[in-house]
Amino acid sequence: MKHVKKTVTVAAVALTLGLASGLTFASVTDQVPADAKGVTNPVEADDEDVLKAAKKVYKKKCKKCHGKKGNGKGPGAKDMEPSPPDWTGGIDATDGELFWLTMNGSKDTEMKGWKEGSAKAGKEITDEQAWSLVHYMRSLVK
Repeated sequence: MKHVKKTVTVAAVALTLGLASGLTFASVTDQVPADAKGVTNPVEADDEDVLKAAKKVYKKKCKKCHGKKGNGKGPGAKDMEPSPPDWTGGIDATDGELFWLTMNGSKDTEMKGWKEGSAKAGKEITDEQAWSLVHYMRSLVK
């Protein structure tokens, strides 16, 4: 009986954490303007060079917080509240939403945008790099 109680408790905690992270990301995508949500990614997804270039940008700009595998467990995420999202289980956002959040950042989080005026001078990324990052993020889904 003790084993069953422990299993139920662990399952309840896992479910709660899963729902909380989903709700957090849902609230993050709510801030994206409606006209940005449906924007189509203009960068070719099947181009291996695109993913290679995006991986380099990810390592420089994203890995510290989002983690090497995209699980939100990078060393810079240790004390973040809310934590960066775990993309490995799937991404419930449109390409347009991911692009907008990458470039503009997310209010009420430590995610700062990478467009000119949001990022520190000289640290910005181009639109093409951001769209390529969207493909790279999706490649992290297991």
